[in-house]
Amino acid sequence: MKSKKTNIAHPLTGRILHIPRMSTEAALTMAASFRSIGVNARVSPPSDDNTLVLGALHTTGEECLPQRVVMGNFFKIIRSPGFKASEHAFLMPTSSGPCRFGQYMNLFKKALKDEGFEDALVFSPTSSDGYEGIAGNQIRFLRTGWRAIIIADILRKLRLMYRPYEKDSGSTDELHQLALEKVCSILSDGRPGLRHQLRQLVDALNEIVDSYELLPLNSSLGSRPLIGVVGEIYLRFNSFSNQDVLRRIEQHGGEAWIADIGEWVWYTNFEERRKLKEAKKQFSLEMVRVKIRHYLQHRDETALLKPFKSIFASRPEACIDEILNLSRPYLPAEQALGEMTINTGKVIAFQQAGCAGVVDISPFACMNGIVTEVIYPHVSRDLRGFPIKIFYFDGVPAQLDRDLEIFMEQAQGYGKKMTKSKIQMTNSK
Repeated sequence: MKSKKTNIAHPLTGRILHIPRMSTEAALTMAASFRSIGVNARVSPPSDDNTLVLGALHTTGEECLPQRVVMGNFFKIIRSPGFKASEHAFLMPTSSGPCRFGQYMNLFKKALKDEGFEDALVFSPTSSDGYEGIAGNQIRFLRTGWRAIIIADILRKLRLMYRPYEKDSGSTDELHQLALEKVCSILSDGRPGLRHQLRQLVDALNEIVDSYELLPLNSSLGSRPLIGVVGEIYLRFNSFSNQDVLRRIEQHGGEAWIADIGEWVWYTNFEERRKLKEAKKQFSLEMVRVKIRHYLQHRDETALLKPFKSIFASRPEACIDEILNLSRPYLPAEQALGEMTINTGKVIAFQQAGCAGVVDISPFACMNGIVTEVIYPHVSRDLRGFPIKIFYFDGVPAQLDRDLEIFMEQAQGYGKKMTKSKIQMTNSK
């Protein structure tokens, strides 16, 4: 069955859409999703030192690192030979809450105007409506884009589970790239109906599972201390901005488990429902629409995760309601918006799932990071000394290895303490 077509032209038709490389996996799968509706989408170039130089030319120094990196990479495109503003568009999502990134769309527009490139389109969907505007209300893209996010989260999680144990260096990354190419080929094809697309994706994911199970390993999965990773959503995924801290955790003997992108989408859904209830619209058409979207997203997520049921059994993801309930004693979701309340709850969820410690990756002077830095000591105390370490980044190389070495010693000690406590509890029964 083929999905219904619409005669409404997408606002990006005829332009090249550039997608920020926050998470490389999600950027690639999202670009493929845009191509499925006829939008020529590309991922922005990898970051380098020139990224920071160009970003600094169009910022004041008060902006957070993610903004400098995103703008720097966009201006690398703008300054490339043959660039015509009227043929290009730049994806710059916005969000509500205290994060400054939600205001940077205006800064980017001003920079484009100052440079004489105001004909370039800044495409800015918002979290206030669950990012529905991202597709010009095209149902196909909303479903495909959501599947792209979930698959990116799955493949990232899979790579982080296997890479610390690989026998041949680089084999996991190579398999990860092949998996991405496989799913992007399916996501970018706009011809099959949505049901058929889902079947194709599930079949591909089953093949990917089989490939990973054949990967030669040095030791059994899960034998290293498990380190949860939270923080500002751009920075924790962008390896250039965080100085490849996930790989460094592995080099210091740990296994990283990072909070995923889908978690933020579930949070925006939660916020949309909460605001409708506050406005006494819990029985409105808007609420019906939100609930239908929630149902379809949940159904797609369940189908895409099914091939990984046994592999991810030891890595259970807490749902957003659980996360916000865990955060409630410290930062209630009704009063503390955005990543600060999600990260606080996620730290506790990671501890309950067996992590030996948590690393928070935040930009320097980030409000969310500053608030959680005050809260984390209380969380750590209530969890019997659970190690939580914040790393701030501002584009200047930091001496991470010394701090990571100390943190990993603390995490290993906490893991041993909790294992001993479990043994004692078992023996006393």
